[in-house]
Amino acid sequence: MTAVTEKRRTGAKKATGAAIFGTFIEYYDFSVYGYVAATLSLVFFPSDDPTVALLNTFLVFGSAFLVRPLGAWYFGRLGDRRGRRVSLVASITLMGAAATLTGLLPGYTQIGILAPALLVLLRMLQGFSAGGEIGGAASYIREWAPPHRRPLYISFIPSVANLGKGLAAGAAALIAALIPADIMVDWGWRLPFLAALPLGILCLYMRLKVEDSPEFTALAQEDATTKKPFLDLVREYRPQLFKVMGISTVQNLGTYVGTVFVAVYFSEVLGFSKSQASTIVLVAVLLAACLIPFAGVFGNRVGAKRTLVVAYIAYVVITLPSFALMNTGSFGLAVLGLALGMIPYALCQAGTYGSVSEFYPTRIRHTGVAVGHSVGAVIGGGAGPYLATWLIDATGNTYMPAFILIVAGLLGLVLVTAGVRPSRDGTSHLYR
Repeated sequence: MTAVTEKRRTGAKKATGAAIFGTFIEYYDFSVYGYVAATLSLVFFPSDDPTVALLNTFLVFGSAFLVRPLGAWYFGRLGDRRGRRVSLVASITLMGAAATLTGLLPGYTQIGILAPALLVLLRMLQGFSAGGEIGGAASYIREWAPPHRRPLYISFIPSVANLGKGLAAGAAALIAALIPADIMVDWGWRLPFLAALPLGILCLYMRLKVEDSPEFTALAQEDATTKKPFLDLVREYRPQLFKVMGISTVQNLGTYVGTVFVAVYFSEVLGFSKSQASTIVLVAVLLAACLIPFAGVFGNRVGAKRTLVVAYIAYVVITLPSFALMNTGSFGLAVLGLALGMIPYALCQAGTYGSVSEFYPTRIRHTGVAVGHSVGAVIGGGAGPYLATWLIDATGNTYMPAFILIVAGLLGLVLVTAGVRPSRDGTSHLYR
């Protein structure tokens, strides 16, 4: 193994900081919609049936996931041809602009059907941007980090993503606590979206100040980059791509059912106030942000694959007790229940991000991670909240989200134990 120089360590820390701060902003911008979904349903989808209005709001939420694979293809191609840094700069610029414009959008009472149409368009631009962020950040950090510490360095991606979601939940909780409900519907919901502008400018500055990854730079100097990364991916690494899709589907179900949908679940299903619901989720995601780096250290010791196995077993074992505590109606026990659910969630996040970049060589890594993760996001993240809402309404069973997570854990366990093997070329990527 090549010795890691002090210059490489310093560069890795600087590059990781720029990458994860952008991920923090991206996930704040992307998640704030989910935390104010109940209010957005009143602004953009007025209806006599609140469940219908909420389902329509989640359909718009899900629309962002439909274009994520297209964004993954575009930004992956950009990152594999022109560099990870170029892709990361472009993705944060688009995300910040779309979030800011959402905060300026007139409601249904002002412009009628054009309001939800424009909301869909802006949400899809956010999804397009998010499609490239994870592939770029994971590839960039993986190619900078010391090999023996990659799981830890990459674990900061989901950790700060949770901090971004925590900031979104915190902003929603603060606004709900300070602003009367009628003012919240009138203009209060705009505030967390408009915060994207200064945050995006700061992140753009940071990403413009860093260099591209050493592995990509060496590849480019040798003129060994590929002109058609997506075609190379589907021709040469199709089995790996499907495995990344499956792993990412489970991870996104855990993310969007377990940390985004639950904000609405607490307020609309379990009867907590919007302020209480946002506070419960805020505590949980901040706890997860702290737990994920420890899961990354665990990954340094046992490897990303074993981390995933432990995570999936934990989902099967812990999820029902977690939801039982949430369903007691007690605020304190609800906090404890969701916090308990963050244990498998943290392990799954660290294991997923630590593994998905290890299925591909440098020349197609950005595309492979971005496309695989984005398809998983469409299935797990786009469908998860809608499916949970529909199943609860259809059955009256408030444990339906728990059953979704348990089934996801079982499917992930089968996939990883039966399908993930060591690569024959361990110097380039670890899994096949």
